[in-house]
This record gives sequence, C-alpha cells and structure tokens, in this order.
Amino acid sequence: MSVGLLLVVSVLAVYRVARLVAVDTVSERPRDWLSRQPGRVSRELSYLVSCPWCIAPWFAGALTVVLATGPGVPLPLLWWPACAGGSALLTSADERMNRGQHG
Repeated sequence: MSVGLLLVVSVLAVYRVARLVAVDTVSERPRDWLSRQPGRVSRELSYLVSCPWCIAPWFAGALTVVLATGPGVPLPLLWWPACAGGSALLTSADERMNRGQHG
C-alpha cells in the first residue's frame, strides 16, 4: 500500500474510532460509569473519552507507533473503521446538503 493511501486510511480509521469512543451511543455506558468515579484522574479521563478532538491524537499516536515499530496492523483492521469513518463523513455532508429540501 502506498504511503498516501495508508495515511488516508489511518486518518479515517482514527476518526471513526475516536467518535465510537467519545460520541456513539454504544460506548455511552462506560463513559457514564467513568464520569461517576471520584477523583481528579477519573474526571480528566472522563473528559478525554468524551471529547473526540481530545482522544483522536492519542489513537493516532498509538497507531503511528504500531505502524512504525511493529510488523504493522493487519489491513482489515484499518479498512473497517476507515470505511465506517468515510461513510459517516459522507452521510453527515449529505444530510447537511439536503437539510430543508425534504418536507
């Protein structure tokens, strides 16, 4: 795979995983549980996992380390969230463009 394509796939994969953790309903219960834990570390971690802008750099850093130092990530593990991320971005753009045109 070319470096450019790997970068695009990696960006989309990080985007999707960050949204999955920070925003999606499927991870709401763990986020809520963490927010109820006492202490400063729990409070800061709760903020981190509830903010896609905050958590994405950590996922990107981990992926970069794995890609740079290890045998790499099996391609399907990148393609899956990358396709989901690209689809989410396109769906969001489509919804914004079509807002007000129906109804």
